[in-house]
Amino acid sequence: MMGSSFGLQIILFLISGIAIWYFCNKLSDVVEYIDAEFGLGDAFGGTLILSIVTNLPEIAIAVSGSLRGNVDLVTGNLLGGIAIQTMLLILYDFANKDPRPLSTIISSKAGIFQGTALIIILGLCLYGGETKNVSTFLGAGMAIWMVIVIWLASLYFLKKFQTKSEPSSSSNNHSYSRSSSLWWLAGISIVVLFFGVILENTSDAIADHFQLSGMFFGATILALVTSLPEISSGLEFVKNKDFQPIISDIFGGNGFLPVLFLPASIITGKNIIESAGNGNNLLTLLSILMTLVFVLGMKLKSPKKVGILGWDNWLMLVIGIIGFSVLYHISQP
Repeated sequence: MMGSSFGLQIILFLISGIAIWYFCNKLSDVVEYIDAEFGLGDAFGGTLILSIVTNLPEIAIAVSGSLRGNVDLVTGNLLGGIAIQTMLLILYDFANKDPRPLSTIISSKAGIFQGTALIIILGLCLYGGETKNVSTFLGAGMAIWMVIVIWLASLYFLKKFQTKSEPSSSSNNHSYSRSSSLWWLAGISIVVLFFGVILENTSDAIADHFQLSGMFFGATILALVTSLPEISSGLEFVKNKDFQPIISDIFGGNGFLPVLFLPASIITGKNIIESAGNGNNLLTLLSILMTLVFVLGMKLKSPKKVGILGWDNWLMLVIGIIGFSVLYHISQP
């Protein structure tokens, strides 16, 4: 890979992104069927399945980047991915033709719980990045281990109090069986994982060519490309007016990403989250603010959009633009 020309690196990067987009178009139908057929429920099933499968590119990048010692790219992609994926709620609100904001439509106790759990997890990431606590176990600091505990606890309580939903009638319209749906899920996972590794391997050359720091490239362009599964499946959910899995995908997926700091720390032998630097602390704070705004939108349940977006998504857009502008200036050499 290192001996390849820059043109080939770009081609491989684009092919990987397109492949991930294409195969994840199937993901929303498969997950909808599995949720209904296995009685998982939209909130718990969406969180458990979508948060892992749609984040397979990030999993591949975290492992591959850690093995190569590319810590800046890994931390930038994980924390930047959370901020980028939160901003996808703006895209979904724009695509939603209902006069009510997206936050009003998908407001539920489960969604508010997931958003609150995510804020706690991000708060732990920010704490770990600011305190520089050197105490580690298997290479990971206390903040990372607390993230694992909170994430597992959130899954447990989500399953406990979620409202059981009736199986969607649309699930019967798909030509899946229990076994074929699981094969589809496994096949999509393998494809996304494979191309995720290629994305990480080509990112260094692209970032160097455009004189971008690994952290900024990972937090923006790479994070956007690795969010293609969420973009693809989320827009399909909006099209089908199946809104509940969206919040499980975004908040559940974002809650899962900091979990990847554990294997990354074990592989590198470094307390990654505590060596992330000011840029990644900014990304964490940015994600906390945007998540808090959307949770507030779900609580207030505004009856109408302000133009093309809900008030909360307008505010998230402003916060995101300001945050990434500041990130560019503080991350560049």
